[in-house]
Amino acid sequence: MAVKTMKEGDRIDGVFLVKKFEIKTSKNGKKYLDAVFADKTGDISSKMWDISTLEKDNFIPGEVVRVHGLVETFNSTPQLRVDKLSSAVASQEEMDGLIDSAPYPPAKMYEKILALLNLINNEDIKKLTISIYEENKEKLLYYPAAKNFHHAVKGGLLYHIYSMFRCALPLLDIYDFMNRDLVFAGIALHDIGKLDEMVSDANGVISDYTPEGKLLGHIITTICMIEVKAKELEISTEVALLLKHMILTHHYYPEFGSPKTPMFAEAELLHHLDVIDSRMNQMKKTMDTTPKGSFADKVWILDGRSIYNHALDTKEEIDAII
Repeated sequence: MAVKTMKEGDRIDGVFLVKKFEIKTSKNGKKYLDAVFADKTGDISSKMWDISTLEKDNFIPGEVVRVHGLVETFNSTPQLRVDKLSSAVASQEEMDGLIDSAPYPPAKMYEKILALLNLINNEDIKKLTISIYEENKEKLLYYPAAKNFHHAVKGGLLYHIYSMFRCALPLLDIYDFMNRDLVFAGIALHDIGKLDEMVSDANGVISDYTPEGKLLGHIITTICMIEVKAKELEISTEVALLLKHMILTHHYYPEFGSPKTPMFAEAELLHHLDVIDSRMNQMKKTMDTTPKGSFADKVWILDGRSIYNHALDTKEEIDAII
């Protein structure tokens, strides 16, 4: 049974991915399991009150497990009460149902992004950006863009970057006073530090944040990447400074990690492209798990809003009018 379709009273016997696994102690001193299990349709908070039958006391995020249990409701949200939990070996068909992936092949997205980067005219910007991409190609092909929120799927980081490029191209035709090279490099590099911020397995499941991720965050790790590469390749000081400013400011607000706001047009555009794509992805993710004509639970990344999934058709084709 898919996580998305689980409802109170359902008996569960199936294989799932581990997203979270913690043994905790209750107020009465008894140990219990606090876990999150997932398939490609979503994830579900799970509790196991009698852990004496566990075959091991630590399942790593990304592992496949067989779960027997009952779906209950806690705070108006489905929660799985686990009766039995064991290791499992999933068939390829089962793995295809567990791993949520970007809708486009990562290798193809990487090729398209690299083709765009090769259109950069400024040799310093091109050399720095492509060098960072080539060094990190292996990770880029499977890393998600986040642990839980937008583009949190296998290949999600490339998908986020690829989607931002698709948004940017028509906007650069409209606002043609901007430097295309800076915009291209800013899009390509703005989240590249997430490769050092998070620990991901080959299925795009994040198990933890690295010490750099916890102490610095991806904005600073990206700036460090640019600084090191700029010195190595003897990149123009001006180019390196502009790119670092774009990275530093792309979250816009201090409470989100940006101590300064954008101070030139390309940095401003980068911020809005990032917000549009991350929020639209989270909107789609929320709507996909919310019945038509219903309101979703409040979503933190969408400012705590309860999103309404209207029942109107969204697939209608129209001719261009401008």
